[in-house]
Amino acid sequence: MNDRFEATNIDEVDEVLKHFNHFHDDHVAGIEIKFENYKALDDDDASTGIRNADKTVILTVNTYPYRKAHNQFVHVEFKDVQSFEMLSPLADHGPKGGPTWGTLNTCTMPEPVPDGTDIKWEFEFICGGTKFLVICSKIVFLKQVS
Repeated sequence: MNDRFEATNIDEVDEVLKHFNHFHDDHVAGIEIKFENYKALDDDDASTGIRNADKTVILTVNTYPYRKAHNQFVHVEFKDVQSFEMLSPLADHGPKGGPTWGTLNTCTMPEPVPDGTDIKWEFEFICGGTKFLVICSKIVFLKQVS
């Protein structure tokens, strides 16, 4: 696989996820949310703020957290984000009362609204049941070794 791969449908995303073992038991090193073009004006010349901004979510995953060469990262960049959420249950049973930032399950599915072309990405953290959900039109995977 190249160091960079762009996926615009479920089949392409699933192929990349297979390459990375669906990020099973890997650690999340960071989550970044970018808002661009947020100074737009609506029809009444009022500022729309971030409501209509172009949103990008960047998830950084350490794909070798338990090995000696533990500094191999994959940046998963979600483009044209329609929505994103991090959901955490009221009682988190992870170590030290917080989620372990390792991934347990990663799955994708077509998002039926409006036309089934968007990608819904979901993963769970190892302990505590915290979930990360994002709906977007394209996902860019960028492998980096530091």
